[in-house]
Amino acid sequence: MFKISWEGKPQPAERARPRFSRNKDSYYMYNPPSYQMYQRSLINFFSKFSEDPDLKALFDKKQLIYGLSIKIIFKIQSKGKNPFYGKRPDSDNLYKAVVDALFASKVNQLEDGYLTDKEGNYVFDSKGNPLIKYKQKVDDSRVIHHEVLKLRVDEFQEQGFIVVIRNVGKDDIS
Repeated sequence: MFKISWEGKPQPAERARPRFSRNKDSYYMYNPPSYQMYQRSLINFFSKFSEDPDLKALFDKKQLIYGLSIKIIFKIQSKGKNPFYGKRPDSDNLYKAVVDALFASKVNQLEDGYLTDKEGNYVFDSKGNPLIKYKQKVDDSRVIHHEVLKLRVDEFQEQGFIVVIRNVGKDDIS
């Protein structure tokens, strides 16, 4: 089992949306910069724990019995007496943002050679270094159980989320 806390206001996942030119002959995919920054900060946060032995074991295919169980408790500021937060954003969008970052972090990425173009030539960054290609250790389809709670907190500083990841084994389903 691995448990971790993140401090800051949780943001929902935002999917890239197409933007069309005036005459509708071309388009590009627009992904809001604020969401890109949030996603990068979560990826960097999870990447800090890539050498944690408990987390490494959870993302090892040989040790993964049936799949992963992910529980996320979101804490969002609001007024009221109800301990649960029942307003937007939707819990599934909050969950998706965190899980996408977890699976895109160094925790779940293996170097798999270098990026190449269609002709087989290496792709280089702005400094002339070849770009590294990555593959996932475990696919996010191996998440076989998830639980999401949205709790209300009184102070802005209390916002954040707690993630608990477990390996679901035979004892869990018998």
